[in-house]
Amino acid sequence: MTARMEGKRALVTGGANGLGAATARLLAAHGASVVIADLDRAEEQAASVIADIEGGGGTAHFVPVDVSVPELTFEAVERAAEWMGGLDSVVASAGVGSPPMPDGSSIRNLLDVPVDGFDFVMDINLRGVFLTCQRAAQLMIDAGHGGSMVTLASMASKRPTAGVYSISKAAVWMMTRCMAHELGEYDIRLNALGPGYIDTDLFRSMASHLETDAEKEAFVEQRRQQVAMRRLGTTDEVAHAILFLLSDESSYFTGSILHPDGGFTSTFGGG
Repeated sequence: MTARMEGKRALVTGGANGLGAATARLLAAHGASVVIADLDRAEEQAASVIADIEGGGGTAHFVPVDVSVPELTFEAVERAAEWMGGLDSVVASAGVGSPPMPDGSSIRNLLDVPVDGFDFVMDINLRGVFLTCQRAAQLMIDAGHGGSMVTLASMASKRPTAGVYSISKAAVWMMTRCMAHELGEYDIRLNALGPGYIDTDLFRSMASHLETDAEKEAFVEQRRQQVAMRRLGTTDEVAHAILFLLSDESSYFTGSILHPDGGFTSTFGGG
């Protein structure tokens, strides 16, 4: 395997499971030192990812973070840079799908979402990504070198069908473009990824309001049939797209968004 990230120092927020975990493993397999930042309660899951990385000869570390809290986010970025001796690669993938409700369900409809639910999604999906990238960029500039960052938007950034989630991801996409514009002179690149239906626990949770297994499978099948390739994506397919955007192979990419979505956005989201 070609070490496309040899010598790179990568921070992955939300890296204990799902897309973040697959990305952390792949970056380490390609030579990067990796820090996984996630909630305290995810430390055991992160330990499993770290064990996989170390078992393959890589190096990885865990730092706790709640990206909805500015001080904790800044501290996590700083600790990651300290542990790795610097920071030049960031994947801001910590995120939520919808605000939790008291009865354990979730809601996205704007007419029904409470203000604190709206803030919950925006604080994690938008502000948390902004804080992560802002502090990382400041450290890169202070160190006098460039870097590459990838934010997790969504195909929902181009579709007004998921309420506050769509709003948060569209805002991430615009934030990425704004920061890319500002940071280009420092050789710091920012690009967004807008995945489609990826077979993760987060995707499956979209059907948690349904009562029977048959209803849940019908929900998944309906979305599978919306995809041009007629299948859900895998976390590894998303991780490879992130690897490309972080690596020097994408050295003239900044302010862009890529959609590993099996053709969904091309058909339903305006390309």
